[in-house]
Amino acid sequence: MYYQLWNFFLKEDKYLYWKEKTNFNKNFDHFTWQKIIDFLSLVEQDFAIKTQLDETDSIEPFIELAGDNGYNLTAEAIAWFVVTRKQIWDLFDIAQKTPSLKEKLLSSKNPQQFIKIAAEHGYHFSIDELAWLLIEIKSSPELVAINNSVGEILTVSNYGRIEIGYWIWLAEDWGIVPPFCHLNKLGNLLTQNTRNPFLLDQCFLPKGYFNQRLMSVV
Repeated sequence: MYYQLWNFFLKEDKYLYWKEKTNFNKNFDHFTWQKIIDFLSLVEQDFAIKTQLDETDSIEPFIELAGDNGYNLTAEAIAWFVVTRKQIWDLFDIAQKTPSLKEKLLSSKNPQQFIKIAAEHGYHFSIDELAWLLIEIKSSPELVAINNSVGEILTVSNYGRIEIGYWIWLAEDWGIVPPFCHLNKLGNLLTQNTRNPFLLDQCFLPKGYFNQRLMSVV
């Protein structure tokens, strides 16, 4: 998904700069988040744009290319999107490697407590940003059920080696991730209000949803 965004924002020196700036400057909303996702999805589907993007060596031509295709973005907005996502993923990764932290996070009674624990360990993001990422993951067709040798369902994700199902179930229990999510959006999100994912109209149950619910009570 990121292409040259790693070089623009996630190299160590640049990441530290943008992380500090992002932590104290959260002026963006879900519309901006979704607009960036839509542009990156367009790049995935358009070989010509992808080739042009591969040739960019700085953020300026990247932003210009996005603008030429109807997506008016800023370096600050893209940095917020990329850095915030990395902080959430890094938290999930370290939690998977640290059982005590994972247990503490999974014991959170509400999202406010979860965010506080994350911040205490140096990971800064909002409840909304956590919800947007988890909804995006849950809506993905890549969400699959994975069984162990005796048929027990262990996870519902193929996102690298991070077991994402735990965090989706937790967010469902809090009520920040809906049981239904949109896979195919109608129309162009740039020209209409973002649909409410908690409404049941034109929604679907993701593959593995009932397995998720089964796991959450076992």
